[in-house]
Amino acid sequence: MCKILPVIASFLFHQFLSIDALGVLVTDHHLNVHPIATYGTIGLKGCARRCARRRGHCISVNYERQQLLCHLLDKNTTSSPGNLRPKVGAIYSEIDTWTTAELGEQCGSVRCGADQVCLVLTSGAVTCQLDPTGCPVGRYFNGSGCQLCGEDEYQPTWGQYNCSVCHSGDGSEWRKPNQERSICQGCWYGIGTYTEGDDTARLSYHSVADRNECYSLCIAQASCLAVKSTNSNTQCTLFASKSWKYGYVYDSVVILVRSHCRP
Repeated sequence: MCKILPVIASFLFHQFLSIDALGVLVTDHHLNVHPIATYGTIGLKGCARRCARRRGHCISVNYERQQLLCHLLDKNTTSSPGNLRPKVGAIYSEIDTWTTAELGEQCGSVRCGADQVCLVLTSGAVTCQLDPTGCPVGRYFNGSGCQLCGEDEYQPTWGQYNCSVCHSGDGSEWRKPNQERSICQGCWYGIGTYTEGDDTARLSYHSVADRNECYSLCIAQASCLAVKSTNSNTQCTLFASKSWKYGYVYDSVVILVRSHCRP
């Protein structure tokens, strides 16, 4: 019996940890902490090498196999005990379990500042430079670090030097970036014929030419959070509430303003 227990323990250990040339990999788990940088469309070995180039700041990685996402972390299971959580498709690894050969590391003991990576120049000298490629979606590299895109801008990809303008129009073409500034999204959300709203939240009633004019009236009034279009879109009611009782009224549609446009 005593001889069997170590065998069982060894089996369970290797089910949890995969040890190979890539270091110690904790499969289907991630460390539930905020990353210091995120990279997209990258392999696991490339992820570990990104971490190694931030020696002194990055000590572990979370890697998402399906999305090819790499998250660099400044914490590990020692500094954040209890934060290792199950997550299907994820891999957690601590960088000190990787060999120098696998990391392709040439920076030696050089430690760079925050948001910097070590680079080996053609002369063989090692230097530290700011790393624009670590700027996540919704942010851009401004020359000294990662900055959130402007109020009417968005950036859907990593490692960019600028943001795109979220072009918006009137009526149904009203658009704004989401809160993360990662996408340019329309502001209207139809909930169908759920028409029994809170009359105390009614702002105004209008005769209109079409639903697009109803949208425009709502956009112009900052407190408007929903519209009700009736009578073949020729009657429009503006509301200061998104709360509705489920009901059905013929030829009547309720459209809400998305939260990223008006919280």
